[in-house]
Amino acid sequence: MRARFLSTLRVLKELSKALIFFFLFVIAVPVTLGMVLEIPAATILSFLASTFILQAAAPPLGGPLGLSPVTILAVMASFSFGVVLAILEVCESLALTSERVSRWIAKVGKKMEKYPAIQKYGAVSCTLIAWIPGIGLYGTPIIAWILGWNRWLAAVFTTVGFVIAAAFVIFIAQHIKSIEDVFILGVVGAAGIVILVLSGKLARKKVG
Repeated sequence: MRARFLSTLRVLKELSKALIFFFLFVIAVPVTLGMVLEIPAATILSFLASTFILQAAAPPLGGPLGLSPVTILAVMASFSFGVVLAILEVCESLALTSERVSRWIAKVGKKMEKYPAIQKYGAVSCTLIAWIPGIGLYGTPIIAWILGWNRWLAAVFTTVGFVIAAAFVIFIAQHIKSIEDVFILGVVGAAGIVILVLSGKLARKKVG
């Protein structure tokens, strides 16, 4: 009974920390920044809602709200940092309440021993993982947690990747003026993917 009580307290502690991180970095810091820059709280909250849904694709919606690119990136950086820390705390609480989750973590950890490259770069990898479609901002901290990376470093590097992606979106939105630009960008992107795929195949052949 006492063990269960202590376990419940630990879970509540982790969930409380998640709520604190979420409120502090996702809401309080951006709204405070808006107050300093004389931007209405409603405007900041509207952009945060867009960021919550669209993630790194949200910057173009900041312009019509009257937000500068620097403000957009600052708000998104705080949002990212808070979300990552909150998700990590939620994952920790799940591990405390579920033996199945704990066993799954141990199993994944053993499998990852086969990939020393990932272990070598550790939390720095979050910068690139945050760019992967289907994983993005919300999936990256889960991967970092499973692999046992330092949560603060994971939050920092995930935020770096997220902000870089957002800055790229801002750049594209400001410089694409015609259908031809979109076509050229698509061709370049497709060429890059083809090169990566071919490079991967050649590398595997050399290893084999």
